[in-house]
Amino acid sequence: MKLAHINPNESGQWFREGSERKCGQWSYVDTVSASGVRERYVKHHNTVMGVFAETGSVWMFFPISTGWGSASDQQGMNKIMPSAWRYRRNGGNPRYILDGIDYSSQV
Repeated sequence: MKLAHINPNESGQWFREGSERKCGQWSYVDTVSASGVRERYVKHHNTVMGVFAETGSVWMFFPISTGWGSASDQQGMNKIMPSAWRYRRNGGNPRYILDGIDYSSQV
C-alpha cells in the first residue's frame, strides 16, 4: 500500500470497521462514531495525526496533531491529506495550512 491510499478520497479504499492497516510507520484505523459517522484515524509512530470523516460521498479531513514536527511527519501527511491541505514545518513551527490559512492554533 502507498501512503496516498490511506486517503479514502484518493484510493477508493474500502472501509473496515475496527481494522488497523499499516504502511511502514504509518497506519490507519476505521471506526464508526456514536452518531454513525464513518471515520478513518491516521497515525504515525502511534501518534494520531488526523481523521477523515465521511460526509455524504466525500471524506473530509480534520487535523488532530502535528506529531513530532519531523520531516517524515511532513512528507507523509502531504501525501495523505487532500490537495488543499499542506503540512509545513519551516522555522521549527509544524502546522497545517488549508488554502493558505494557518490552522496551527486549532490543533
